[in-house]
Amino acid sequence: MATLLELRRRVRSVKNMRQITRAMKLVAGAKLRRAQDSMLAARPYSEKMWDVLGEIATTSEQEISHPLLEPREVKRITAVVITSDRGLCGAFNTNVIRYATRALNTWQEKDLHVLAAGRKGWDHFRRGDLEVDKADDDILKHLSYPRAAALAQYLIELYETKETDAVYIIYNEFVSALRQNLVVEPLLPIRELPFGEEYGVSFREAARAFAEAQVAGHEHEHQGFSAIGAVATDVGESAAEAAHFDGGAATEMVDYIYEPSGQAIIDELLPRFAEAQLFQALLESSAAEHAARMAAMDSATKNAEELIENLTLTMNKLRQEAITNEILEVVGGAAAQS
Repeated sequence: MATLLELRRRVRSVKNMRQITRAMKLVAGAKLRRAQDSMLAARPYSEKMWDVLGEIATTSEQEISHPLLEPREVKRITAVVITSDRGLCGAFNTNVIRYATRALNTWQEKDLHVLAAGRKGWDHFRRGDLEVDKADDDILKHLSYPRAAALAQYLIELYETKETDAVYIIYNEFVSALRQNLVVEPLLPIRELPFGEEYGVSFREAARAFAEAQVAGHEHEHQGFSAIGAVATDVGESAAEAAHFDGGAATEMVDYIYEPSGQAIIDELLPRFAEAQLFQALLESSAAEHAARMAAMDSATKNAEELIENLTLTMNKLRQEAITNEILEVVGGAAAQS
């Protein structure tokens, strides 16, 4: 049984921890607001990039080609795993590392290369047998588009020089302050897109579904996705067959006139597309990290308050017991003298 002095010291220690966790919660909340504003501001640009590339690919009558559009036999996969640099954010890092490990196990027959963006992911994967590289140390601490663009250019160079055959991004997508979604998203080659929202599936959702099907080992379920720049023969020869995405009637595809040309637009947009998607993933992960840390510190603060209440109750019982014993001793001594 702890003594009264030990309980007082423990209460004082827990109060100090509560003060720290409360301060960390406020700091995380302030950072979350800034990160959320940046993430939400970048989302429309990222989504529109998917739509523009998808529309050009599926409606242009010209033959479109680009090194980043050339699918090849996948022998080597690069997985960009985005974690945090610091802990105290609940299961944020544990979940993304577990999800990434599951994906890597699915691809174990391939030659795997992990690019860790975040110290927690680097510390975990470097202890294994995989080939692991670390992204720029400051990419998450000082997140900016030029840093993300430099990392994207490195990945593009790996693909163009055939040092890798596919690049995937694995990260936590911000949904709300209390919820994050684990996402695996294909980055390179830029391919496997369906027709778009007129079939009930956006280009980005289709790409994610394809990647998640690969991780789950059900790649055959998503053979309806057509390669970008190609005719959508896999979806079906008729519009009625293609309409299975939403179960309704298909919308007629509309062709556009592109100036200077669809090929010129593709040549300009594809590198920017890779940069924008990687930057968006980093922004989403940053906002999700601050949200997870704020929730974890809020839970820690509540636990500290509950522990303080229990310790205070125990301490009061011991004090009352000590006072009662003293009174009994005084009464007993007085009774003995009389």
